[in-house]
Amino acid sequence: MGFFDRKMKEYSAKPKEIITNPIEIFNKSLIQQPGYDFLRGNQTEFLNLWDSRRKDTDIVGLMDTGSGKTLTGLLMLYSKLKEGVGPAVYLCPDNQLVEQVYQQASLYGIPVCKFELTESYQQFPLEYENGEAILIANFDKLFNGRSVFGVIGNDREIKEIGALLIDDAHECVKKARQKASIKIHKKENEQLFANLGNLFIKDLEIQGRAALSGIIKGESSVIKQIPYWDWQNKLSSVTKLLEDNNNIRNSDIFFNSNLILDELDNCECYISGTTIEITPIMIPYYKIPAFNKAQHRFILSATLNNGFSLISDLGIDENAVKNPINVNTISLGERLILAPKRYNKEITDLEIRQLCFEYAKDINVVVIVPNSKKSEIWTNMGADLLNSDNVVEEINKLKSEKIGRVCVVQNRYDGMDLLDDACRLLVIDGMPTKESLKEKIEMQYRENSMLVNMKRAQTIEQGLGRGVRSGTDHCVTILMGDDLLSFIGKNANKPLFSPVIQTQLEFGVNLVAREEVLDKDIAIGYMKEAIKECLEANDGWRTFHKQLVNSAENEFSIVNFDNLIDLSVLENTLFEAKRKEDLPNIDKIMRGILTLVAKSNDEGWYFQLYAQLIHSLDSTRASDLQIIAKELNTSLLRPLNFVRSKKVKNYGSQIPNFKNKVAEFDRGTDLVIYVNNILSTLEYSPDILYKDFETSVKKIGEFLGFVSTCPDKEFNDGPDNFWRTENFDFVIECKNNSLNNISRDEANQMTASIRWYKAVYTESDRMVGVILHKSNIVAQDAHINNEFSVIDLEKLGLLKSNLRKFSMELSHKSPNSWTESELEEKLRKYSLTDKTFREKYIRNIRG
Repeated sequence: MGFFDRKMKEYSAKPKEIITNPIEIFNKSLIQQPGYDFLRGNQTEFLNLWDSRRKDTDIVGLMDTGSGKTLTGLLMLYSKLKEGVGPAVYLCPDNQLVEQVYQQASLYGIPVCKFELTESYQQFPLEYENGEAILIANFDKLFNGRSVFGVIGNDREIKEIGALLIDDAHECVKKARQKASIKIHKKENEQLFANLGNLFIKDLEIQGRAALSGIIKGESSVIKQIPYWDWQNKLSSVTKLLEDNNNIRNSDIFFNSNLILDELDNCECYISGTTIEITPIMIPYYKIPAFNKAQHRFILSATLNNGFSLISDLGIDENAVKNPINVNTISLGERLILAPKRYNKEITDLEIRQLCFEYAKDINVVVIVPNSKKSEIWTNMGADLLNSDNVVEEINKLKSEKIGRVCVVQNRYDGMDLLDDACRLLVIDGMPTKESLKEKIEMQYRENSMLVNMKRAQTIEQGLGRGVRSGTDHCVTILMGDDLLSFIGKNANKPLFSPVIQTQLEFGVNLVAREEVLDKDIAIGYMKEAIKECLEANDGWRTFHKQLVNSAENEFSIVNFDNLIDLSVLENTLFEAKRKEDLPNIDKIMRGILTLVAKSNDEGWYFQLYAQLIHSLDSTRASDLQIIAKELNTSLLRPLNFVRSKKVKNYGSQIPNFKNKVAEFDRGTDLVIYVNNILSTLEYSPDILYKDFETSVKKIGEFLGFVSTCPDKEFNDGPDNFWRTENFDFVIECKNNSLNNISRDEANQMTASIRWYKAVYTESDRMVGVILHKSNIVAQDAHINNEFSVIDLEKLGLLKSNLRKFSMELSHKSPNSWTESELEEKLRKYSLTDKTFREKYIRNIRG
């Protein structure tokens, strides 16, 4: 060692004051790479606020994408290490972000480490265990049934964490549930799938014969919840089957079962034709002490639209969620959101896709789709498919190589960093769909629930955020798909988005005035002009956009989430009471919950939850509660002892109901898009799923202002569809998959539905029996007794044609400007009142 080195070492050995303030650490202790030696104003403000609350166990922080969230989070953890609170972990939702954070830390001189990828048992880096460096890791490393950090009840040593930070909180909540769930796929373990399914086949038949038939046939779109009473009665059989298959060949059971195998009584089970899913009512985060007992937990996110889930799903303190550190400044890049079909109803999806490929000659286009059916449309046109095997590599190519191409990704609305030239044109083609069976069932159970719609809005907003990743970035986003456009076109859904997204939607989606009707070519020309301005990042557009988003907070409001936070707090304590089998406390908490949700669309769902939680403690009362739940919400589980009363059900006046339905939409084109979306599955074809056809019939009834239900689906009894109007009760059987004449079996089903009606309702003179079938001829061996008629192929075509013309006429004015008399005139013109509907579209059956 030379003289100078020796002197430096001697000087360094002298005791010095320990610096823990994160800003001082950055300015005085770190050696940054050139160009990385400064903090932005928002980072400084955030870190000062955090430092004033650094003793809090849980802290939630909001920072815009591209505003320096990663560096801020690293400094928070490094500050705790300097304080002596260690070890410290920075948790990312995927390996791509692990590498990204690791590289960023090196630019700022912050000591970090990570697990090395090996096939053998993974050792923690020594510098992590000694509190010398921050461990950058995938959230999955912490949260799984064989976590390297230890799981209660497992042999592995329980690790302690001084401070952890979760980046992208929403994605990590989703991952936590995935890692606490078990999925059995029929194609991977057909025997286990069959053995589990056969345990519950009798009760599934009670829930719905048609659904059970679909499950047996292997239809992935048919999903049912195993009734909780049947699930709890057969837990010993379920446990044995899972234990017998707990090996590496069944990876979901092998890696996840330690979290839930001894808590199956607090789990739910769902089944489709291809998958069985076992998932906990409450994510068992308490079984991972490294997370649950960490001294400090920091949550960073760009938005907190569903921050309440941090409380109910991860046990984060409610005060942290209610009082997040929020210094978000409007430093976003420019995002132009366009919805071509809202400018002109005749613009086709094919024309939009062709336009995207034209732009891909010069820029990168990334398309996000909800399913493989959509992705195939794009790949057949020449797009490259990015999947879990190649997405990291391909996104790196998009970032490093300015090559014009179209890439399509499936159901990936977050976790992609498409900075700058990586994506200049982003397309969201279709409404995001849920991945888990639990989420899909929840969409049925809680239809029109604000909570469900808020989750949808959040997913859309996450997708919109993929293309603008910094304050200097810019991107055009095109929205496609009638289902997606219908969602954003409903006035009630607008406050579910953040103010910035609301203002961008308001400007871009309403590029053409609500009352203005443009020629298609003119509309496309306007759109191309707007795209050119954004892609060239002209000063005029950039200045305008800055003004637009700067005024967003004052001009747009969001839904008040306080009730949802209060609900989440109650849910968290409720599930804890269930684990302890504390019935008095369960009753007390549920009284509070039911008070909060009274008269809402979620009331029935919470009554079912109440019944489920107390079933093992008081089965008689649970049965009574399930009956109440079913009466409030017919899509929920059918109780074993449920009997529908024979009574006259209420029906309203069609015209006021229809006027209210029309007023839900923001502009006339939204109404056209909504109708077209319904009609897309109203077709006599073996290729259209029967349940999609029945849903379309239900929605047409609702749209026209009728009381519209699906008794067979809701009660496992009665017709496929039932419209109750001012003058008639339409008892409807749907046979859209039939290829021949009306068969004897089909006629008998229609007759059985008529008997159901007479048994349940007292006004048989109101009944109109209708079978939807492509043929108006009945088989010779069938007997119909003139009790029902038919909407055949010709009449269905006429109905669809008139519904399209009808919606086109309604699009010529703002939806909320129509009077009742004007709407009644339109309904009569297209034979869509209940009386004219019967006369126009229903014909007699021929023998």
